[in-house]
Amino acid sequence: MDEDLEQTEDERSEQTGDGGPERPSAVRYSRRWFLVLGGVAVAGVVGVFAGLKKLAGSEQGGPLSDMFGPFPVRSAEDVPDVPAADWVITVDGLVDQPLKIDRATWSSLQRLDETVDFHCVEGWSVDDVRWGGVAPARLLEKAGVKPEGKFAVFHAYGGTYLSSVPLDLVTAPQTMLADTLNLEPLPPKHGGPVRLVVPAQLGYKNVKWVERIEITKAARAGYWEERGYPEDAPIRG
Repeated sequence: MDEDLEQTEDERSEQTGDGGPERPSAVRYSRRWFLVLGGVAVAGVVGVFAGLKKLAGSEQGGPLSDMFGPFPVRSAEDVPDVPAADWVITVDGLVDQPLKIDRATWSSLQRLDETVDFHCVEGWSVDDVRWGGVAPARLLEKAGVKPEGKFAVFHAYGGTYLSSVPLDLVTAPQTMLADTLNLEPLPPKHGGPVRLVVPAQLGYKNVKWVERIEITKAARAGYWEERGYPEDAPIRG
């Protein structure tokens, strides 16, 4: 699911930071994942494929190779066909100076690099994902958040997907707008050119294809929050 969902008790986020030896990402599955698959399998082979598409969040869930690869793919809307060079991020809402961050401006910003685990509600995790990008805090500093601003609503390109994150998490040291994955340009199916990465939250808060950051007084129900998922989605230790 886009942006990838809840976690079981035996999953833990290991934040290894910078400077350590490079290790390849590895996907692992919890008991929850096998229970989900087992439940789907009761309906037979046809039900398995239909159920897996449903788990992906839409009929555009993608090939099974993406769902069982080293970093499973979940998307609630189609991958946008916009070159990275043409990507623009808007910062608006309760700010002193609305911004349009084009590629030239983006390239001038201070960068971050971190290696963290990624967790999904379906019961899978990917260990040691190396992200590179820019702290959203840098953009908010440029825009100037008004005192009444308490949340950032991250909007995906297609207009369907969004999720709200409180500003204390947006400005946390490891929160990132990522444009690389494991030292390569972030693939479009994983949210490229730019996706949100909040290591302290479950995957569905990690919005793909971020094109707008809107500062608001209160949280706004996002795609999965409207479907019953909690607004706060902390990783359980």
